[in-house]
Amino acid sequence: MPPKDSKLLNDWIPEGGGDFDVIAVGLQESTYKRGKVSENLVGTDSWHASGSKADDSDEDENYTDVPTLDNKSSDVIVKRSRTKKSMRKMTRIVRQLSNNLRDTKGDPLDYPFGKQIYVHLGESYVLAGKVELMEMRLFVYVHERNNVCEVEKTATPTGLGSVIGNKGGLILKCVVDNTSLCFASCHLAAHQDQKFLDKRNSDCATILGSHFGQKNVSIDHQFDHCFWFGDLNYRVDLNYRVDLNYTAHRKRNHEKHCAEVMTLVRAKKWAVLNQNDQLKHQVEGKKALTGWELPSALFPPTFKRVRHTLDEYLLERVPSYCDRILYKSLPGLRSNIKLQHFSCYESIATSDHKPIAAAFHVGRTSPIRSGTVEKSTLVEISDLAGKDLLGLDLAGLSDPYIKFYSTPTKAVQVDTNGSHPSTSTISKTRSPKWRDDQVPKLHVLCDNERDAKAIHLTLVVMDYDAASKDDLMGVASVSLEKFCQSRPRFIPFEVQVVLHGKGAGTITGKIRVTLPGQAAPPAAEEQYIRVAGCHCTLS
Repeated sequence: MPPKDSKLLNDWIPEGGGDFDVIAVGLQESTYKRGKVSENLVGTDSWHASGSKADDSDEDENYTDVPTLDNKSSDVIVKRSRTKKSMRKMTRIVRQLSNNLRDTKGDPLDYPFGKQIYVHLGESYVLAGKVELMEMRLFVYVHERNNVCEVEKTATPTGLGSVIGNKGGLILKCVVDNTSLCFASCHLAAHQDQKFLDKRNSDCATILGSHFGQKNVSIDHQFDHCFWFGDLNYRVDLNYRVDLNYTAHRKRNHEKHCAEVMTLVRAKKWAVLNQNDQLKHQVEGKKALTGWELPSALFPPTFKRVRHTLDEYLLERVPSYCDRILYKSLPGLRSNIKLQHFSCYESIATSDHKPIAAAFHVGRTSPIRSGTVEKSTLVEISDLAGKDLLGLDLAGLSDPYIKFYSTPTKAVQVDTNGSHPSTSTISKTRSPKWRDDQVPKLHVLCDNERDAKAIHLTLVVMDYDAASKDDLMGVASVSLEKFCQSRPRFIPFEVQVVLHGKGAGTITGKIRVTLPGQAAPPAAEEQYIRVAGCHCTLS
């Protein structure tokens, strides 16, 4: 619930926006209205939290409400069901509501908390875009001094049957001063046990696999910088030991588990709590959000708090860092982003979650001049191979080939019908090796070293299927920066293949970049080295 006093927002969101160029706000279970409401709804003070049960219920984990749409606004009103409804009817209602909200177009003033944030930021900030899905909302504001364009957005439900939108992800992409930014505000599956942990990982994969931007390329491989945040619902779990396999070694009952966690909280052992955080285990184990940066939460667990108190916990749930922020950049742009701080704001006590915020300094991405085919940069790949790729056939093998995309898009020349360059298919293997004549030479449409260094190749690994649509096996990104040399030569590379956030093998090889005007060395010069002062040849 938003605070009644807008001054309480100051720490979380600086009044007037501070000196930030972009401010993204993600809200979950956000169904609040001002004023008097229907007697079917439970009100609290001047703000109304629809469908809530004050302090002693976890609406997130005990979802039994049937949503309806208020005809007078785009806000969601949730009424308590007084009769048993069939799941089929509920699914129809929620599907319709999700679709309606996804297509909602309006300004920030059509939702009370949105209006509060809008007024709080002031007239210097413009709402670049918003995405709404049932109780989830994402607002992205950009300061008027900045140029913003190419705004795209989508919503992906991951609730029951991947239809109900009480859980899911909201994605908004925009380009600010030539820097592409992508924001994913998420609300993932709740509860502590393994099957719910697996569902959270599955939710992440579903959201990353949303059809958004380039075909078959997840958001974290096609935009300069991505931010993933919200109520991710991963829990502190002291039943894990911190080792390579992250295997459970002993179980505690709920009361003992809560007591041990609270002992660590009172002692401010934030590092120990973070080491036993499910999300940290999943990221490091390449089971979810592989390659994303997870800042340590050096503050008390944000969930499950007693509303209207500063530091009390409701111990029907294990105190946990459910609310998190992660980020990921393209390989060649990682040095352009710096985390300045990641904090929790205890003074806002109107929810059983404490709000969090992270501030980043992001360097602007330099523009790239579009070149021509006649003056393109040649990219050659040799000794291309895969290792431990996914086996998607019944026999546990695949028929892999690689398609080549790029960031920025259209930097790599495609053929006349728009098809991207691709390798030959290697049959029945998880560790393919391509001959050099099976790998296309790529023409990158730029004619100078500065621009060539800014290009990222996107390797999309596919499984050929003669009888049906080819399956995606994973994606990898390669920055051309280190391959641009004054004297062109083959330089080795190795990259992680990722399928919707999960590790899916590696790709290795060698890359040579030849700019217009540079002459490639003869083949013999690549194969042999002659040592001055002797007549021997090293091969």
